[in-house]
Amino acid sequence: MHDPTAAPPAATTAEQTSREFPSFLALVIAVLALGAGLQLVAGEGKDSITAGMLLLVTALAFTAVALAQGAYGPAAEGPLDLSARLGLGFLGGILGAVAARLIIWLTAEIGLLDLLGLHIGWESAILLGLLPLPAVFWGIGLGVLYPFIPGSTFVAKGVLVGTLSALYLLLKTLPLDLGAGWLGLEVGPLTWAPVLLYGLVWGLVCAATVSWGSRADEAPVSRYLGQSPG
Repeated sequence: MHDPTAAPPAATTAEQTSREFPSFLALVIAVLALGAGLQLVAGEGKDSITAGMLLLVTALAFTAVALAQGAYGPAAEGPLDLSARLGLGFLGGILGAVAARLIIWLTAEIGLLDLLGLHIGWESAILLGLLPLPAVFWGIGLGVLYPFIPGSTFVAKGVLVGTLSALYLLLKTLPLDLGAGWLGLEVGPLTWAPVLLYGLVWGLVCAATVSWGSRADEAPVSRYLGQSPG
């Protein structure tokens, strides 16, 4: 006999899937938005770059939706699942870039750069740190790899990735993209010092943002992104 007090049966897998936004469709939208966003960001004009950034954010959101279902979802990984780390890394990259810009401005304002022999203004000193778009991509990478980065705390992880970002600037961006010489020696013999400082600031802020997401009381946002209302 049927027990009226018994709990209703759990929803079947098919019923759960029907309530989820199709992961394949989410992935297709993410790829299309990513391609269009990169093309607009590479174009000229403020409006083009703004529209491109919005499309990149859209691509990130739909990538999170696709990844929230399956082996990388919160049910398998816990609160700091891959889709959550994507969003936190994106946010951390932006916040890290803002923090680094503030430190760059401060060091230029108080004359620290002049003291190190780098006689450059605030506008030129900006190039010694990650620019916004690279900072975002580095942040997403940090978020994706966060559980695998050596270190038991966000400080250790942030220092490691921040140092790597500084080496990227010293060995690739400054000499090859900006023509500032190997390790930026054409700017000054101590160029590496502020570059390392700005990289560490960015890395610590970005890692702290991802770490904060693991301690959030709310359930992973991807759990709600992956389901339709009702």
